[in-house]
Amino acid sequence: MKHLLVPLLVVTALLDITPAIASSSPSPAPASDAAHPIAPQQIARSTTSPTSVATPASTSVSAVASLVPNGLQREVFGFALASSLSDPTVGFPTWDFSLLSTVAFFGLHISDNGAIASDSGLTVWNSAQLTNLLATAHSHGSRVVLTIIEQDFSAGTPHMCGALANRATTVSQTVAQVSAKGVDGVNIDFEGLNGTCPNGQSARSMMTALAHQLRVALPTGSYLSVDTYASSATDPLGFFDIAGLSADADSFFVMAYDLEYSNYRRPPLNCSTFCLGPTAPLASYYYNDTTTARQYTAVVPASKVILGVPYYGRKSCVASVTPNATPTGSVTADTYLDSSNEAGSPEVQAGSYATHRDANDPSGKERWDTWFNTTLNCTRELYWDDAVSLGLKYDLVNQDGLRGVGIWNLNYGGGAPELWNELSSHFVGCTNAAATASVASPQISGVPVKLTATSGNCPNPLYEFWLLAPGRAWTLAQPYSASATFNWATTGKSAGTYRFSVWARDAQSRGTFGSPPNTYDTFSAFDYTLTTAPCTSMSASSSPAVTTSVGTTVTITGTASGCPNPLYEFWILPPGGTWRLAHSYFTGSTLTWTTTGMPAGSYRFSVWARDASSQGTNGIYPSSYDAFAAFQYSLTTSPCTAMSAFAVPPSTAGVGTTVSITGNASGCPNPIYEFWILPPGGTWRLANPYSMSSTFTWSTTGKPAGSYRFSVWARDASSTGIGGTSPNTYDSFNAFQYTLT
Repeated sequence: MKHLLVPLLVVTALLDITPAIASSSPSPAPASDAAHPIAPQQIARSTTSPTSVATPASTSVSAVASLVPNGLQREVFGFALASSLSDPTVGFPTWDFSLLSTVAFFGLHISDNGAIASDSGLTVWNSAQLTNLLATAHSHGSRVVLTIIEQDFSAGTPHMCGALANRATTVSQTVAQVSAKGVDGVNIDFEGLNGTCPNGQSARSMMTALAHQLRVALPTGSYLSVDTYASSATDPLGFFDIAGLSADADSFFVMAYDLEYSNYRRPPLNCSTFCLGPTAPLASYYYNDTTTARQYTAVVPASKVILGVPYYGRKSCVASVTPNATPTGSVTADTYLDSSNEAGSPEVQAGSYATHRDANDPSGKERWDTWFNTTLNCTRELYWDDAVSLGLKYDLVNQDGLRGVGIWNLNYGGGAPELWNELSSHFVGCTNAAATASVASPQISGVPVKLTATSGNCPNPLYEFWLLAPGRAWTLAQPYSASATFNWATTGKSAGTYRFSVWARDAQSRGTFGSPPNTYDTFSAFDYTLTTAPCTSMSASSSPAVTTSVGTTVTITGTASGCPNPLYEFWILPPGGTWRLAHSYFTGSTLTWTTTGMPAGSYRFSVWARDASSQGTNGIYPSSYDAFAAFQYSLTTSPCTAMSAFAVPPSTAGVGTTVSITGNASGCPNPIYEFWILPPGGTWRLANPYSMSSTFTWSTTGKPAGSYRFSVWARDASSTGIGGTSPNTYDSFNAFQYTLT
């Protein structure tokens, strides 16, 4: 898979749409110069102001952390090669599983008929090696997923077309393996070109269908990821439909490497033929990790994007020690461990080894080394990512709020401590920051307040406190220290709402957001109110005012003065009853009174107010008050006492005329109307049931000529009616004749 590219003719045909396509099935790790190297195919934000803390990145740490296991703040997704899975020097016994959220077993190959191939990958899968990997990973809270592999860049991609056409078999056998081994999901590594297959379907559409069918068939809660090319998010005709796959994929492992094979002929290099360069430039180059991340997050949520990074580099003999030299021999791959140990090789001519940083990508600091190889009798040039340049890519993951980082592959780095330390410094840190106050808000100025911060998942937390006073800018209240408390002296502070932001990071963490020294892993922000005065006066009003009929909804509103943070409490005295609490103190200033079923009569309301910091100057706490207002309110049940009705046009009209029938009730505050009609020689029927509309529009088109009779009923909305039978009761009605000619 992940460390080689498609042939030059394919890249040319794709017009640079897929610069980072991975390679063939797994093979032994690339060796150093002393061994037989693996040759590639022939190929050509930050701020220290807490205002930014309120909206840290496009996807917050807490949002992503909820998606990944093992207490990490971002996903760390690493591939495990079957060929060296248990190797005591580079295999899983050397890995730090506390820094791995997901390990992908790489892998099981898919045949043209959709079946899992019986090869060395399957042998390891069915061995104790997998059992031991699974036990180790699960004991640390890490996931293990199965990678299924199909890679075909040959003309017409017959193998890919065959495998995708037979995807039902792939799905069935893959789900069976997942269930049998108890792994946590599937990683799809299908790499090919889009085109129309013999069955008439496009490879792109069948790839999307494969992901969907796997999602449906996998056990509930299974993790499904898809390996995709660096430029697929902006490629509407390519092999991967990123938007379409997103409906079923939990994540995309973006293969943002091998970019030197498409960047060499573009600025800043402009090489006429392939020349060496960074395999995963952070920026500056045409294809780079920063652009890739932006393109993906424009199409799918950042919480689905895993930025793949290389634990390997590329080297070759060159004519002289110059950056981006043209190879004079084959280009070979160097694992991270080989690259980091090249200087100590006995084949290096003494004094010839030199290290450099890529001047074309100063923000990425990709490393390139040169030396004279005494065995090959040539100058060697190697471009690779060490811990420094990898750390800057991890910064990008955090700054863009991506789901996490992906590693091709863990076997290439083994137990190198600098690699694990770099992961730890970027993705392990404090989580779930919170803060409490010794006395609850609000308080009157002068009351001392102690703030206490807490956080999780970090053994050595440091805390920093920021304060935003009303109408002011953020100020640093207490810099980072091991102290989790901050004593806030409120004497002399003006009344108003203050905002605190508490930052936390582990003592070993570089911080996920911000700029040194004010970085943070997690934060918590909250408001605290200081007051200086009680409520001095109170008024109350109602809508509708003074009186209404039973069944009407009444809004009671209180308005307090002299206090910055008033609370309101509502009391009611029904006719012949005693005072009762209608709503206890709250920040709302209105009470909605539903009068349906209430007896008619005179009610009394009392609206109390006190400042949130006040215990009230009258009454007994908690039902005390600074000020109050009271008023009478009457409920009536008056029915509609009279009713009139008329038609427009009046009395008579020709067939086809639109006639408006209008009722007019009196004596009732909230009349509703119902319309009945008696056609010639017929029986009464309901023309329009009760509603607030007093007009019924009668369409006479097609009606027979003759004498019709109308009856318009009315009753108050709160009335049960004095005539008729429920629901067709009325308080009053009016009837008249109408002639159609």
